[in-house]
Amino acid sequence: MATTLAELIHPTAVIDPEAMLAPDVRVGPYAVIEGPIEVGSGTIIEAHASLSGPLVMGRDNFVGHGAVLGKSPQHRGYQGESTCVRIGDANVFREFVTIHRGTMQGSGTTWIGDRNMFMIGSHVGHDARIGNGCTVVNYALVAGHVTLEDGCILSGHTAVQQRVRIGRLAMLGGMAATSKDIPPFVLQQGYNCVTGLNVVGLRRAGCSPVAIDSLRQAFRIFYREGRSQGGALDQIQADFGAISEVAEFVGFIRQSKIGINPARGAERAQRNL
Repeated sequence: MATTLAELIHPTAVIDPEAMLAPDVRVGPYAVIEGPIEVGSGTIIEAHASLSGPLVMGRDNFVGHGAVLGKSPQHRGYQGESTCVRIGDANVFREFVTIHRGTMQGSGTTWIGDRNMFMIGSHVGHDARIGNGCTVVNYALVAGHVTLEDGCILSGHTAVQQRVRIGRLAMLGGMAATSKDIPPFVLQQGYNCVTGLNVVGLRRAGCSPVAIDSLRQAFRIFYREGRSQGGALDQIQADFGAISEVAEFVGFIRQSKIGINPARGAERAQRNL
C-alpha cells in the first residue's frame, strides 16, 4: 500500500505555502518550515527541526531533532536582506545543528556540499563553504566565511576563526582552535599548532604509499629545515611537484592570505609523522 502525504507529514508540523517539498519528504512533529524552501526527494526532517528560507536542499538529507537550518546570520551588518543557504545531497545534520544564511558583505550564500556529517550542536556561520565528505564533530564551531575542503575533519569542541581555509583531508584535533589556514593533509592540535600529517586519513582516502612518503618529505622540508616559506615551497615543488598531492599542498600554501601555523617542536611532531 502506498504511503499517503498525511502519513509522511505529521499534523503538528507547520509548513509555509511557499515551501516546495518532494512528495516523499518526511516531516516530524512540531517541525517548522518557513519561507521559500526547496527540499529534495528522500529527505527526513525530524521533530522540532526548523528550516527557514531562502534555502535549497538536495536529495536524501537527514535533519535531526531541533536542528536549525537557514536562520539569519549573526552579523551586525545584516539588515534583513534575502540571502540563502544551499545544501547538496546526502548530508546528515544531527540534533541541534545550526547553519546560518549568508550576508551581503560576503557571497550572500552559505554553501554545503554532499555527504557531510554535522554532529550534535555543531555550527556553521554565514557565507561558509563546506565541501564534500567533511565531518564536523559535536559542538565544533565554524565561523563566517570559512572554507572546509573535501574530507576534512573538525573534532569535538574545536573552533575555526573567520575566513580560515582548511585543506582537503586535514584534521583539527579535539578542543583545538585555529586562526590561520590549515594546509591539506595536515594534522593540527591545540591552538595554532601543526603536529604532523593526517596519515590515517590519507590511507583511508586511498592515497598511494608514494604520495604519502612524498608528503612526509614535503612536510619535513617546509616545517623542519628552517627555510623561508618561499624557499621551502620552491624546493618541494622541484623535488616532488609531479606528485598531485604535493602540488596541492604547495598550491594551497601559496594561495594563503592569512598565513599557515608553525609546527610543534621537532621531537614531539616527528612522532606524528
